[in-house]
Amino acid sequence: MLVQTLHKDGYKIALIAKTLDLNRTYCYSLLLDKPQKERPDKDAEVKQAIIRICIQFPTYGYRRVTAVLRNRLRRSINRKKVQRIMQEEGLTVPVKERVAKRTKESGRIPVTRSNEHLQVDMTKVWCGADGWGYLFAVIDAFDREIIGWAFSQRCTTDILLEAVDMALNYRFPHGTRDQNLTIRSDNGCQMTSKRFVKVLRDCGITHERTGYNNPDANAFIERWFRTLKEEAVWLTEYRDFDEARQDIERYIQFYNTERLHSALGYCSPAEYRAYLAQQTAA
Repeated sequence: MLVQTLHKDGYKIALIAKTLDLNRTYCYSLLLDKPQKERPDKDAEVKQAIIRICIQFPTYGYRRVTAVLRNRLRRSINRKKVQRIMQEEGLTVPVKERVAKRTKESGRIPVTRSNEHLQVDMTKVWCGADGWGYLFAVIDAFDREIIGWAFSQRCTTDILLEAVDMALNYRFPHGTRDQNLTIRSDNGCQMTSKRFVKVLRDCGITHERTGYNNPDANAFIERWFRTLKEEAVWLTEYRDFDEARQDIERYIQFYNTERLHSALGYCSPAEYRAYLAQQTAA
């Protein structure tokens, strides 16, 4: 520093202080060899927790990371702090550029309760040595829980019915008649097969089908498939069908019981259903 340099050149502190218009005591303090105290990083714990979350869920933005962080640390964390740390560590997710365009109406319907509107669809998962696996899944459009699913190397109506049967046995153990239940699907050959249509009709279930080339009308299950692939399938190269099935089963359990959902106030589907049950009982 300038004060130290001038003092080494033989200038007195009184003259240096007067010339530089500095306090004399302050100038003397600059000549003392004080070890610099290392300031503790108050954000170290938070930073490490954020890094672990981003490694586990690389597609999460800072809002969802904040929600997971609060849940894990059990204390309030400022969202702006999380955003700053993620920016400093290069952990932010690039914002996707969306081009505004005119689209057909989504076909969504207002849903007011659980067990009112279900959506079913199918997607493919690459299973390494065993080729493609076919995943049928059923979601409740209100509480976002995956209530039925079936994964097979065959893509048939039987596999679709396995997923729907699981969903109905779970949510309607006493039957579906007079429950005003609607199941929406696309126009895939399994969903339009005579057998599937007859089963729904015999169970007293209203079957809705989306318009052709209009996935937005089945948005809840379509969005879940994307989430599954972003957070599990696309992060793993499965060796075979069994490994893929085990990972999908693990993820569905995690999604239903632990994954925080922004549309549910950052609750998991299971937590949201428990909250609704508590509100109803009160």
